[in-house]
Amino acid sequence: MAQHAMAGNETQVLVLDDEPNIRDSLAEYLMDCGFTTLTAESAEDALALPGLGEIAVAVVDIRLGGIDGLEFIKRLHALHPAVYCLIHTGSTDFQLDRELRDIGLTDREVLYKPVLDMGIFETLIREKTAEDRT
Repeated sequence: MAQHAMAGNETQVLVLDDEPNIRDSLAEYLMDCGFTTLTAESAEDALALPGLGEIAVAVVDIRLGGIDGLEFIKRLHALHPAVYCLIHTGSTDFQLDRELRDIGLTDREVLYKPVLDMGIFETLIREKTAEDRT
């Protein structure tokens, strides 16, 4: 579990992925975009993070050891309903269930690996955090 902090009040983004290369490269990319990033390799680690409620957006892999990403999103929403989630999955047949749609996720928030244009992460995160300010 790593925390990559930057000074100031930047938007905090959690990257939850059990694949170190994907987790670290996405966190580095988001830091380059000006976000403060926190990383976790398991849902259990992510749920134990201090300041979990202070993150603005969680980028969540679905297939994790232990608690899967879908259950993590549901637990996170129950604890901190203001945190937005993006799903980052290698499961090409993934479909949002009713509970996730009720939380507010749409097909636009589901990104399939490999994401060739990393800019979509920045775009979606900025859109989601801008909604908070309007």
